Amino acid sequence: MKIKTLAITALSTSLIALSIGQANAAGFYIQEQSVKGLGTAFAGSATSIEDASTVYFNPAGMTKLEGAQVNAGVHLLIPNADITDTGSTFPPGVTAAEDNGNPYDPSPIPNLFAVTPVTLGGHELWAGVGVTAPFGLGSDYGDDSVVRFDSTETELMTINVAPSVAYKVNDMISVGGGLDIQYADAELKSALWAGTEGTSTLEGDDISVGYNLGVQVQATPSTEIGLHYRSAISHELDGKIIVEGSTGADRNIDGGADLDLPDILTLGAAHDVNDKLRVMGQATWFGWNNFQEIKAVDNSGNEISNVEQNYQNTMAFAVGAEYDVNDTWTVRAGYQYDETPTVDKFRTTRTPDGDRHWFSGGATYSLNDKIDLDFAATYIDVGEGTIDVSRNGGFANVNADTDGYVGIVAAGINYKF
Repeated sequence: MKIKTLAITALSTSLIALSIGQANAAGFYIQEQSVKGLGTAFAGSATSIEDASTVYFNPAGMTKLEGAQVNAGVHLLIPNADITDTGSTFPPGVTAAEDNGNPYDPSPIPNLFAVTPVTLGGHELWAGVGVTAPFGLGSDYGDDSVVRFDSTETELMTINVAPSVAYKVNDMISVGGGLDIQYADAELKSALWAGTEGTSTLEGDDISVGYNLGVQVQATPSTEIGLHYRSAISHELDGKIIVEGSTGADRNIDGGADLDLPDILTLGAAHDVNDKLRVMGQATWFGWNNFQEIKAVDNSGNEISNVEQNYQNTMAFAVGAEYDVNDTWTVRAGYQYDETPTVDKFRTTRTPDGDRHWFSGGATYSLNDKIDLDFAATYIDVGEGTIDVSRNGGFANVNADTDGYVGIVAAGINYKF
């Protein structure tokens, strides 16, 4: 099993490295780390994901599994954003800008999990690992875009490897936790005015470590409560600051920026209405106020540029249900309301975000005693917003209205050894 797990982990890491898309929770958090979880809009992620992908959402859930297993899934994200100019202004002599099309391409996001009991008797102690991409952005407006002085290209990729353990304290309580060993790579491009129109690029990468802790409590024979906390991770991106095409201001210097990601706290409950129907709900808090600015500095600590973000803490609320049609099929559905951390005064074209309404459905087909096939689909309505930012020392102002939606289709397989 160890050799198979290492091989699949390497493959999943390679696929994630090729997958950059619009984040599909508010801000730039990617919730899509479990196909089964997506089917309920993640209403049961802290309590009710009974496959190996529970490693990500609550590792305490490993103690409920039947034995060693591997779970692999892929989510195809199909985002669409409509950016409508409402009177942007440009430096003197700059040629007219073009309207924006959809800056996003469909992006596959894979994930992989493996778990195994460590003790051969009562399965009290478990170990697992997950490979995911929990934060990301990817957009391309083009060099002639009306918003180009705010952004032309954005690429943010994270790869998270999470070795985890869980312990069944007794028949009521299980606890779990793990490390989040996270690689981040970012590249931000925009137009720049310095006598002539050039381009500005900030790029860098980093590896940092966080942690996550979870507990599941069987409060009654039919009701379970789950609590999970994921720590904030702060990356010190180390790379280059590049200016090209300006009049006497070109540079290519070592530098970077901090990327401060949120901590996340989730509380959920699930209830068995009968032996076929389960209902679930949960609330999630995001500490987005960690992310206040994108400040580029050189290696001497001198500030080169600073773009305020002023993200605000948010909440997400989800409800869902799943029903066992028979021994072969389980169907599920869910709804989630997900607040945006962006505010009108500081919203940018890199994250043209709004409050989100998720509508999800899914199913599991048990092929045999060892293999389960999961399917899910989601439509996310992204609320309208406005962008009103001054860039390049006031030489350019970007004014636009935003609207959008995201479609998601997902498939996965869970194999029990």
